[in-house]
Amino acid sequence: MQPAEGTHLLFLENQGVLFHEPSQKLFHLNTTAAFIWCLVEEGMAHGEILSRLQQTFSLSADDADSYYRQTKELLQSLGAIKGFEKEPENEEVPPEQPEPLQNSYDIFTEERRYSLLSSHIRMRFSDAELATLVDPVLAHLQDDGSTPENATIDIFRDDTGAIQILRDNIPIRACDEEIMLVPLVKGLVWITAVNAHDFFLDIHAGVIGDGTHCFLFPAAPGSGKSTLTTALAHNGFEYFSDEVALLHGDELEVCPVPLATCVKDTGTDILSRYYPGLAELALHLRNDGKRVRYMPPPMRCVPPADTLRPVGAIVFPRYNPDEKTELSTLGHMEALQSLMQECLIVDTHLDLAKVSALLHWVERTPCYRLSVASLDDAVSLVRNLSEELKTG
Repeated sequence: MQPAEGTHLLFLENQGVLFHEPSQKLFHLNTTAAFIWCLVEEGMAHGEILSRLQQTFSLSADDADSYYRQTKELLQSLGAIKGFEKEPENEEVPPEQPEPLQNSYDIFTEERRYSLLSSHIRMRFSDAELATLVDPVLAHLQDDGSTPENATIDIFRDDTGAIQILRDNIPIRACDEEIMLVPLVKGLVWITAVNAHDFFLDIHAGVIGDGTHCFLFPAAPGSGKSTLTTALAHNGFEYFSDEVALLHGDELEVCPVPLATCVKDTGTDILSRYYPGLAELALHLRNDGKRVRYMPPPMRCVPPADTLRPVGAIVFPRYNPDEKTELSTLGHMEALQSLMQECLIVDTHLDLAKVSALLHWVERTPCYRLSVASLDDAVSLVRNLSEELKTG
């Protein structure tokens, strides 16, 4: 066996991570497979590898041969062995963009300006009613207009009564009912800002800060991360986001993306004790059929837009009313695997240096599981964690 070009073995907590640059993939190798790979890299022949396996792991000749064959088949299936390379997967062809509309008349009577990340967005409405629906969810992102816009979103009713949403005069989305409008507009603002911003990784996570560090809460929908993030913001932490962590630079610092918190209708009662006016906010209908409210963060909780915070800890929350609220240490390899499950976008071509930096970042960052039955107890645990990090 010989390593395929562009394949590198790195280590996290003494466990092997095989990086295959042509496919832009990472693979976890167990101890035996990592050991065999090291011997392959040294150019050892089959017989030498079997002998070293027997000596190192006290294996019989048959067991050593079995481990070797299993590892060889695995590495071949990954395309990591010369002669078994796989063709790079074809990049997805982006859908063809509609032609810009050629409006020859001015239908817009209301205009707002919002900023998020590095985007300055002008939003125009064909009537005041549409502006009244959208603005409460975005008003905390209001831009003073001193910086020229780099995107324009237009919202208007067409001749059939449907609501059309355009970005830079290109039709993007549409809906037939007003109750569906705000989720579409909020999502478009988010996508517009993220796509125009320079970052390394986009992780699906809640993010809060303590003035020194930020804390990531990566989790799948329904885990309670938005509820936890909201409760922490109410209890004095900075609000970065309830659903997106953008990691920047070699140190993988995080910036605020403070869109309004999405609260499902079923979670209104839980969070109303923190924000009594929550039940009075308008209900909206998402494409997935969920009825939601959007709760803008209190401005006192939102850090300046140019803030970059180092990550103090990565905490994977899970709401479970039948378990004790408890913070438990998580191994870094398991943390990396869980984190990658919530990675939405890698906005750069991965190379050996970038992957090495990512593994080093995970290895030096404390990682935990947080079982949540009581929000108050969970807030206390995160507060204690913050104090421990500050005191050293």
